[in-house]
Parts: sequence; structure tokens; C-alpha cells
Amino acid sequence: MEFLIELVIDLVLEGSLEVSKNKKISKFIRYPLIAIIILFFAIVIFGLMFIGIICLKNSIVGGLIILLFSILLLIMAILKFKKIYLEKRVNEK
Repeated sequence: MEFLIELVIDLVLEGSLEVSKNKKISKFIRYPLIAIIILFFAIVIFGLMFIGIICLKNSIVGGLIILLFSILLLIMAILKFKKIYLEKRVNEK
């Protein structure tokens, strides 16, 4: 069951990433897919931040490690989004 769920999520995310990069696909399809991808990663990153804040009550070191990891993921996600979508648009104009 775990394999099946992993396969479906992998296909959806990878497929959405590839479709969102393709300029031949309509904007009405690409933009909602980009929003879904951003929403998924935002939920994961901010969920980790929330867990890190909760863990600060029990263990300061553990909570800080989780918080730093989530901040690192947030920075890397912003840089990746900028590289894929925003710089490609500037280069095409």
C-alpha cells in the first residue's frame, strides 16, 4: 500500500512539474498545477516549522534543528522556484 501511494504521489508531482514547465500547455492548466505544487511544498515546510516550534517546549536543541532545517528548505524552495519559473520568463522576453 505504501508503494502504491508513493508511486501515485510521485507521478502527480513529477508530472505536474513537467507540465508546468511546458509552454505549449494552456495557462489555464499550468497555473493551477503550479499553485498545487507550491501549496504542497508550503504545507510540508510550514508543517515542519510548526513541529519545530512545538518541539522547542520539550527540547530546545531538537526544536532548533527542526526549525533550521525547515528554514533551509524554505530558502532552497524559493531559489528553485525563482530559477525555474521567474528567470525562464525573463530570458524568453
